[in-house]
Amino acid sequence: DMPLAYASMLLQGESGTTVELSVVRVRHPEPAPVKLTRAVFPLPPVQSRVLADNVGYINIDALSPALVKEVAAAVQKLQKDGVQKLVLDVRNCATGSPDDGIALANLFLNKGRITYLVGQKMPRQNFEADPAKAITTLPVAVLTNRGTANAAEVAAAALMDNKRAQVVGERTYGDAAVRRAITMEDGGAIILSVAKYYSPDGKAIQDTGVTPNNVVSDSDAQIDVDDNGEPVPEAAGAEKGQQKKVEDDAVVKKALELLAKG
Repeated sequence: DMPLAYASMLLQGESGTTVELSVVRVRHPEPAPVKLTRAVFPLPPVQSRVLADNVGYINIDALSPALVKEVAAAVQKLQKDGVQKLVLDVRNCATGSPDDGIALANLFLNKGRITYLVGQKMPRQNFEADPAKAITTLPVAVLTNRGTANAAEVAAAALMDNKRAQVVGERTYGDAAVRRAITMEDGGAIILSVAKYYSPDGKAIQDTGVTPNNVVSDSDAQIDVDDNGEPVPEAAGAEKGQQKKVEDDAVVKKALELLAKG
């Protein structure tokens, strides 16, 4: 097994260049060679809509500085439309740096610590909410699952520990760190986490993930595979809210209940 962080580093490179991989598929243990051409691909846009009872729903499948701005624009539009509460769906949101997670959290926090970063040889760095960057005081619920990683985890931990949001769903993946590739004498390399991001309450996100204060199983996270080991689209839950009504989702239902209780 190759660690995900190492695979990610190996795949990075200039657009247009190629990389060769050997892939082992489910039920086909023999490695199959695959040649990939690197390319810049667009990240999925932020989607938002108004649900019943003046609840604004924002679906975030990836994070970047531009996408954090899209979230801010969506929140501001929903507030103009008269929503009274917000649901942020970051299930299966695994793209984005911790900085993007800090920026996302700050939209909802006008005070408090968002996260801190510390390593054995890296002095502690605290990230505090900037009141000037906060854009809403509406009640918030954040939806997570085991596909929620990195930026989205940083934001979820910050909002939960500051008691700014109810976090609903499953424990997150556990990946928010500064990494370095260390080359070995034999030409190999190892990936080291030289510093970790921590929740405001002091838990290393990489070690523990973020456990919601409202745990609900997310059946959408189950990815079924066919005989060739390929995901079955109907079961992949890739298009949240499009395969089935958003309100019929068990995690959304729980979030709406909690928001209704205040």
